[in-house]
Amino acid sequence: MTRHVFALLCLVGLCSCARPALPDTPVRAGDEPEFAAFRAELGSRFSPAELSAFDTAIQELQLAGMDQGLASSADRAAAMRRQVHGLTVRAAEILGWQARRTRILGEIAQMSATLERDLQTRERQGAGTSLTVTNRIQNVQDILARLRGDLAEAEQQLSAWGAMLPH
Repeated sequence: MTRHVFALLCLVGLCSCARPALPDTPVRAGDEPEFAAFRAELGSRFSPAELSAFDTAIQELQLAGMDQGLASSADRAAAMRRQVHGLTVRAAEILGWQARRTRILGEIAQMSATLERDLQTRERQGAGTSLTVTNRIQNVQDILARLRGDLAEAEQQLSAWGAMLPH
């Protein structure tokens, strides 16, 4: 009987010490060394595939720092750490993927404007359209197709997490 009670207590102790699943893990990012240690710990517990959405989110949040006028990578990394410190991994992922969606929408708008100008140029010039303009039209169309695919991926990921998409 004592052995069974001891085994039960050990099992309860092990369960209570279990680390949270990746989405529920709190992000530790008070400073660069803490975030580096946190990311290394995640790397020892989870596969690269499991961490890819988190890594993408972190990169996107750093890219978003450029839009905030942060010139140095150190400033962008510090801003990212301030945003995610104390959040769960899932909340950080949602924040980063929302930033990704916003960035992609901006790039689509820029590329669409470029395409529209080039199409107008081609229409005005007709058969005399330069090869440069013709090639640029094709390149921009290819870029737009890729960006639309990236946007669909971001929206699908956010939807899977139950995140609301702004209109």
